[in-house]
Amino acid sequence: MTLERVSVAGETGRLSVLRTTGDRPGTPLVLTHPINAAAVVWTEVAQRLGRPVVAPDLRGHGRSGQVGPFTVEEGYVVDVLAVLDGLGLDQVHLGGGSLGGTISVALAALRPERVLSVTAFGSTLGTRVPAEAIEEMVTELEAKGTAGYFADLVPQIVGPAYRSSAAIGDLMAEAVGTRPEAVIARILRGAFGADIRHLVGKVAAAGVPVLAVAGTEDPTCPVAMSRELAEATGGTAMTLPGVGHLPMLEEPARVADILRDHLAKAEGAAA
Repeated sequence: MTLERVSVAGETGRLSVLRTTGDRPGTPLVLTHPINAAAVVWTEVAQRLGRPVVAPDLRGHGRSGQVGPFTVEEGYVVDVLAVLDGLGLDQVHLGGGSLGGTISVALAALRPERVLSVTAFGSTLGTRVPAEAIEEMVTELEAKGTAGYFADLVPQIVGPAYRSSAAIGDLMAEAVGTRPEAVIARILRGAFGADIRHLVGKVAAAGVPVLAVAGTEDPTCPVAMSRELAEATGGTAMTLPGVGHLPMLEEPARVADILRDHLAKAEGAAA
């Protein structure tokens, strides 16, 4: 299977999208990346799935435009909806890593008629990180620069077995790119300040199946946050032993299996 890159019109600029090619059966799966990553982190997972897969670069990320706001409801949910509309996708399954999972849950709350299921990896309803701690991240980013900041960060957020992985480091360097520190600072503030607890009751009420998966070694969105997300949405929680915050890069085969099983169950329940 190959992936192609296409472009769709977003509210604040063009959105770059990776999607699988060929005549693949089934309802499409839209995979949303963590903040300060990009669609390329889903490449191996997408190649392992037998259905159509679409993975956008959110605003401020990858090859998409860098105009904000960099917030969940006013920004990123709008981007994913623009991708659905631009590609003519009426109903989809959603999957997301970190804030990508949060965005997926928010979209399911706001537009449940378009979402058949949500699978969130290392996600949270809101980290509740204090503003001072967020500003410390920004200060470190400004001191180290984009490349240096993320080169240091990635080994700290993956599981112990993956901290010396050159492949993960190289792919994340590609995903992070060379964006200005000022843009990344705004993205950090928007992401760590995000909270969608006011929305999640709508997901449970709509009956959208949610699976919240957490790595036991995830320091950013630990297991307790993932379980809270599952409980609040009426969903199911799962843990991945030894895995950190980037399971799509650490264990892509396992992630693909989880997605395949959850989507099949959701479609079976809807039949």
